Amino acid sequence: MIALVGGTIATLDPPRVERADVVMEHDRIVQVGGEVPAHASRIDASGCVVMPGFVVGHTHLYSALACGMPQPDVAPTTFREILQRVWWKLDRALDDQLVEVSAMAGAIEAAKRGVTCVIDHHASPNAIDGSLDRIASALAKIGIRGILCYETSDRDGRDRRDAGLAENLRFAKRCREDQALPVRAMFGAHAPFTLEDDTLEELSTQASWSGAPLHIHVAEDRTDGEDAAKRGTTLGARLLSAIGRGGIVAHAVHLDAETRATLERNGIWIVTNARSNMNNAVGLAPASGPRVALGTDGIGADMISEAQAHFFRHAEAKDGFAMDAIARVVGAQKLAALRFDREERAPRIAAGERADLVVLAYDPPTPMDATNLAGHFLFGLTSACVRDTIAGGRFVLKHGVVQGLDTQAFAAKARVEAARLWSRMKDIA
Repeated sequence: MIALVGGTIATLDPPRVERADVVMEHDRIVQVGGEVPAHASRIDASGCVVMPGFVVGHTHLYSALACGMPQPDVAPTTFREILQRVWWKLDRALDDQLVEVSAMAGAIEAAKRGVTCVIDHHASPNAIDGSLDRIASALAKIGIRGILCYETSDRDGRDRRDAGLAENLRFAKRCREDQALPVRAMFGAHAPFTLEDDTLEELSTQASWSGAPLHIHVAEDRTDGEDAAKRGTTLGARLLSAIGRGGIVAHAVHLDAETRATLERNGIWIVTNARSNMNNAVGLAPASGPRVALGTDGIGADMISEAQAHFFRHAEAKDGFAMDAIARVVGAQKLAALRFDREERAPRIAAGERADLVVLAYDPPTPMDATNLAGHFLFGLTSACVRDTIAGGRFVLKHGVVQGLDTQAFAAKARVEAARLWSRMKDIA
């Protein structure tokens, strides 16, 4: 039994700020407030804010070794060229070892940023079989949960398409048969412009059969819509024929309003990724509604920075969505609850709840209560405040130190592997 004592608990939905001790036992919160049991181990949280752990609503752990990567010889001028000259070269260069090291690096980053669950979208066309198991193993070594899928695509030929389908199906079966695993499955797909109609149909059929909803990139730029028009249809028609309740549409920057509304009615989530969209200069997602979540699209795992970028970018655009940043942080948490608990609800700090928490060394210099908590989140907090990350009652980060791992030794190994990855990319046309 562990007690966080002296801290201030805060939740975003509904907004709540309250001075209370939190007692955990095994993977659950067993008490909030009241007298701390005498036999509990006390962890001082004075001058700290205790919040539910963050969730990354959409990411690519395989990009964790891309920081500082050399630029392509010919600079991309379009989004499609960014894919062809950077990311499709990177994913083709991945081997089994690189998949695991990338996932470990991403999981360490997540733990340091207060993240207790990542929703990952993976691609490694030359290392497909077992790739999701390698990612799951890496997450387990750090101690955080994951919702995983493999990015099925026709862009690398039918054999790799079939291998992607098989990897999704195999992993979904594993997760279905062992609910104690700290991972859940979705069925992954790349953007519709790289998917033939029969592949979309097969994805829909297998996702429905396996109980693992589709997680798909859509309309990050205008390419998906233009491709659909060449096929004599619309992007909305192609998408809605394939994706079902509980599915995730990543980006949706150039998805029409009618399709977005239909997605919401059908219980489908949109995950928006402000910093990535800015980086790729593809535009600003106009998504709204209760089923919109926030992700990083592989730019680390810093959900505080992502929320702030979302706020400032939408504030600049004057589109009325700036303050939705808070709801979208919660949206990612709801997505995790939907996959793990089959319940679409915001996390609470209360007895009986899973002990997924982040302790932030934030002693605000101005009053903080439920009415202005959002302001403190957007203008006061930074990820540098993350002191402890607790996943399932276990400290995965304690006083800024990742537990159970020599991070310096791993970083040295990761640098060697990153250099090897970059070298392999040079040989890919």
